[in-house]
Amino acid sequence: MFVDAAAIVAMLSQETEAERCSQAIIDASASFTSAIAVWEAAMALSRPEKLAVPVELSLKIVNRFLEERAIALRELPPASDATALSIEAASRFRNNALRLNLADCFHYACARYYDVPMLSTADEFRLTDLRTVP
Repeated sequence: MFVDAAAIVAMLSQETEAERCSQAIIDASASFTSAIAVWEAAMALSRPEKLAVPVELSLKIVNRFLEERAIALRELPPASDATALSIEAASRFRNNALRLNLADCFHYACARYYDVPMLSTADEFRLTDLRTVP
């Protein structure tokens, strides 16, 4: 299962989706994320309305969180696949109401390449062709 940044942020900042995401990680046989998701989560958590800490500290918090839950940090797909899949996501899902952002397009690429479901709090992934975790 690919764990996107929104799920990481939800769990670390006790958002309403935190319990659902935590249970999904417990239930999953193997979970992983990407460097892009870690970067996005660390940046989001440093904001005043989240943890309001320096980004260097939020990165440490994210890394400890991943380690404690055995969420692996996996490489992005090979460059040609990451490019093709993220461009596909942008062309299919960025120009309508879904509005996938750059990071979302690379999260999509990871989930598609590794053929795993997506764990996110963002409804936009439920409207793509990815399998999502309820």
